[in-house]
Amino acid sequence: MVYCEELKNAFCYIGAGGHHAGRDYFWGYCCFNDVVLAIQNLYDKFGELRVAIIDTDAHHGDGTRELIELNDFKALHFCICDRDYVSEDGLKIDVSYFTHSYRDAVEMFCDQAKNFNPDILFWYFGHDTHVGDYGDIGLKVRDYREIAVKIKQLAEEICNGKLVVVLGGGSIPEIARSSTLTVIRVLLE
Repeated sequence: MVYCEELKNAFCYIGAGGHHAGRDYFWGYCCFNDVVLAIQNLYDKFGELRVAIIDTDAHHGDGTRELIELNDFKALHFCICDRDYVSEDGLKIDVSYFTHSYRDAVEMFCDQAKNFNPDILFWYFGHDTHVGDYGDIGLKVRDYREIAVKIKQLAEEICNGKLVVVLGGGSIPEIARSSTLTVIRVLLE
């Protein structure tokens, strides 16, 4: 619906961060890789597309990375996680929140995405990065708002606003409520 511009953007309450579901394994409550299934569906309906994915869950999107490589999707996969890595083709990028500020990491993604010029943008949004949640890296709701504004503006600039936000990890109901509502409000602006 977003790709066909029936919806400007979307927030998907999937219930678990599917980014840990790979070809023959899963962990972290991720039984199915929701974003990869969506990309495969887009490929089946519209042919080869350029897809950019930013993963801001506290943990690396290992299943998504594996499945993108196995399916040979034309995809930029950018994880803000606990390590630094760049693949030979420059399209699989991990930026460590230990060596870069979160703001800088999001800016790095924006620069990479502009160069890649995707047809649609996916954002794995994990609120487990919030202060007090199990992946705590010090973020607060205001940080999620800033990230959402930046990513929405990026989508408007490079792919006519085609942005799909998929809920990732997090375990504290109060944080879930405030952070997801904040992101949804930005999408509705």
